[in-house]
Amino acid sequence: RLVSPVVKIMAVVKSDAYGHGAVEVARVLEETGADMLAVTTVEEGRELVQNGIELPVLVFAPLLSCQAKTVLDYGLVPTIDSLAALEALARQARAQGIKAAFHLKVETGMGRSGIMPEEVGSFIKSIKSLPSLSLQGIYSHLATAMAERKEHAQKQYQVFCQVLDMFRKEKCPFEISHIANSAALLDLREMELDMVRVGTLLYGQYPSPYVKRKLDLKDPWKVKARVLSVKKLPAGSPVGYGRDYIAKKPLEVGVVAIGYADGFGQQPHTRPVKTYDLIKSTAKGLTQLARLVPVNFVRWQNKKIPVVGRIAMQLCMVDASGHNIKVGDEVSVPLRRTSAGARLPRIFFRDGSAVMVRDINGALLKCTTKFSKFE
Repeated sequence: RLVSPVVKIMAVVKSDAYGHGAVEVARVLEETGADMLAVTTVEEGRELVQNGIELPVLVFAPLLSCQAKTVLDYGLVPTIDSLAALEALARQARAQGIKAAFHLKVETGMGRSGIMPEEVGSFIKSIKSLPSLSLQGIYSHLATAMAERKEHAQKQYQVFCQVLDMFRKEKCPFEISHIANSAALLDLREMELDMVRVGTLLYGQYPSPYVKRKLDLKDPWKVKARVLSVKKLPAGSPVGYGRDYIAKKPLEVGVVAIGYADGFGQQPHTRPVKTYDLIKSTAKGLTQLARLVPVNFVRWQNKKIPVVGRIAMQLCMVDASGHNIKVGDEVSVPLRRTSAGARLPRIFFRDGSAVMVRDINGALLKCTTKFSKFE
């Protein structure tokens, strides 16, 4: 409802659909009307095709010459950002007797990948000389659409529009232009063009605190684990590897079945850019060092239960004192979805009922509405 009726929607399912399960999410997106999917790597795209996904899949990462055959074998749409990759794709398309569609990436201010605007002229000549190729799309990535100030995003958009005009002027046809991400969809509607790329919003999250709240987002993600053991320890007892935590008073320790190999406790490290950011991050670090707030925690019956000691590979310990936590109790874990281990079982719900389970080996198991009856 948010985008114009004529604008296509590319649904981004990179990084295992932000941790949710790329194949399962892609199936839902096919059913609900997405026009195209996007992943980062060839391997991610191949997984979708092998599991019966029929929507066209764009691979964001620039094509390596050695990947041309795999891309065409699986019907993926590659991103081109070099003449070498363009020519490799054309050779492979000729060898297979097909016309290969691709998207051209343009660098407009992200500083990551894409042809430079001054290279556009030579690329147009090359594209025209390669009849085995079809320029399906031209796109670029916005670096700061989620920021409070949008000046850089506007400059990127201006450069991108100039590039598109060059292709039109030189009569080098393309079907789709796209630059808008989730943040631009909310705040920079003029950038819709032919297609918008939606990622973060699909998974119940706004890109940043600075974008407009135009949607009633619902978080589809919840991580749960079981308490495996509860032990009473006397004051002075160490907890966990390295004896980093020493109990100052009698302590009841619960062992929970999740650890850093599952992604628990992992946080991205970002370098402070401004003085305010440095002060804020330093204050947060000192507060955590002084143990004034728990660095990591789980939730039991909507109560925050702090983690004590180091998080181990597949286990962690929590301070269960005074809560009557029992072996077998369920806790909710604030695990970053993109860090969630691929071997964590995933259960998928629709209309309140479980409809699919992915087990620890990645196999998909259809199930009835009751967890105990897996087919």
